[in-house]
Amino acid sequence: MPGQFEWVRDLRRSEWLRAMEAEPFGSILSVVPRGFQSYARVFHPVERDRPRDTKTWRGVDESTHFDGVADIGAALETEVTTWANAAASFGTAMHSEAQYARLLPRDDGTAAMAIAPDGWRYAAPREGCIDAASLAAASAVLARHTGTPDAGIAAVWEGWGGLVSSAGVARLTFEVSDGQSARIADAGGEDGGDPEPGSGLLAREVATGSRFDLHGNTGRHYVLFEVGANDLADRAWPERAPWVDQPMWAQSPSIVWPEDHSWVLATEIDFDSTLVAGTTKLIQELVQMPGLEVLSIRTDADLTSEGDRLNRSK
Repeated sequence: MPGQFEWVRDLRRSEWLRAMEAEPFGSILSVVPRGFQSYARVFHPVERDRPRDTKTWRGVDESTHFDGVADIGAALETEVTTWANAAASFGTAMHSEAQYARLLPRDDGTAAMAIAPDGWRYAAPREGCIDAASLAAASAVLARHTGTPDAGIAAVWEGWGGLVSSAGVARLTFEVSDGQSARIADAGGEDGGDPEPGSGLLAREVATGSRFDLHGNTGRHYVLFEVGANDLADRAWPERAPWVDQPMWAQSPSIVWPEDHSWVLATEIDFDSTLVAGTTKLIQELVQMPGLEVLSIRTDADLTSEGDRLNRSK
């Protein structure tokens, strides 16, 4: 297998994205740049479950239903599904500007563990991360729409816990003394203070190195790596990513672009969907790609909760 993706010191390779700072923060064009033919929204998958015996959570007391069940996982029917299926379960309308929580009409406005009338229980999609399989599928399409499929940049937000330092991450270790095992939470520095840069996943040179700072004081500071679309089209890409600890829960790059700037894929750290800017043909292929849920979107679309409310009231 090829080696790990290399760190990029030369920030000039990211400066072409600087124009996004002129756009209203949080707008589509502040996440992917202006000037492309078409734009799309890739919706992060959601998980849903229900008891295998009843086929519904309706009327089921979760606190007692699995009493005496040795393997609760086996007693649950679990699957990965789409926002469109979630909307169908709740009788709401899926559209390109949808906010997931509003597809699940709960009184508290949250999207976690909502039970639909048809009995499925829905989790919320991941924010700031598109799953490795979906990224690989999208990248297979992206690679066909650039003259540099083997060369490009992946920008990774430095704020993910455990990346630059061990701050925000507790790792469990075991010490054996007199035949007894004890769990120890390993977090923070040796003196109990803030851990040093380089104590996380990234090497000290990278952890203390240059950053691509975007959108002023919003905390969007990115570490750059050499990554091509063909690299990400391989589902094993997490094994080569220096910013990934557990491939099963791989954190996706925040922004990806090829060397020829023919498209941009971006997963804003607070978004539960990913945006793509490129040619009309590219976007059409993404929309039709099996295994992905993708809709074309206008650049003036409002992806905030308020914008979704206004769209639904038109």
